[in-house]
Amino acid sequence: MSVVVREGKEIDRLTCAPIGKREGNFHVYKFPMPGIGFSMVVSKNIPRNYREKCFVHGHGNPIVVTTLIEEFLMADAVKMGQERLAAR
Repeated sequence: MSVVVREGKEIDRLTCAPIGKREGNFHVYKFPMPGIGFSMVVSKNIPRNYREKCFVHGHGNPIVVTTLIEEFLMADAVKMGQERLAAR
């Protein structure tokens, strides 16, 4: 479980239902809210870089502060919008 403080300006108020997808041999579920975001990685083989950022088990219970999450959320929002339009 990762906790991210969102510092973006363009879409920092974006909130949506949890988004899940498979990345390699693990699943990632994201849940953005205004100013903060959560992600959950599920697998028996979670990569080390995800484990180190884990709020529950990571050293010092890290909370990541970044603007980088906004880029990924914007891409996810655009993709979801395109899928909804294509489904019509």
